[in-house]
Amino acid sequence: MRFFPLFLLILPSLAVALPALKDTELFSSKATDCHDVDLGTWQHPARAVLEKHDIKLERIQLCNGGHYPVFTGEVPYDPTGQTKDYFLPLYQEMRKANGKWPYAIVATSDDIVVYVSYPASDGISLDYEQFAAP
Repeated sequence: MRFFPLFLLILPSLAVALPALKDTELFSSKATDCHDVDLGTWQHPARAVLEKHDIKLERIQLCNGGHYPVFTGEVPYDPTGQTKDYFLPLYQEMRKANGKWPYAIVATSDDIVVYVSYPASDGISLDYEQFAAP
């Protein structure tokens, strides 16, 4: 009997198991009634912070009565990688710019949704969800 490392048996099924972006938790339960904003005219402090951090915005949606933004674009680093010196300042600046409201960043460069919220303490709560590339 031959044994194969478990990761070899699991990896092919992971690619199939990833949901499409429209089927992620973001669009199936967290964000409802989303509408696009016009990137050509929409001005907001959060946009300025994202662009300052070299995020190339492709789309911005306002959801949940305009209180839950979804920022979609290319992020220069892997949000799950060892890049705290990049992401922690970004999230801290976004706290102020977005009025402590939660939001999501859809990193099309890494096929990851980053859920960001700010609990009552001055902490930052992060959660990640990978999705299948289109």
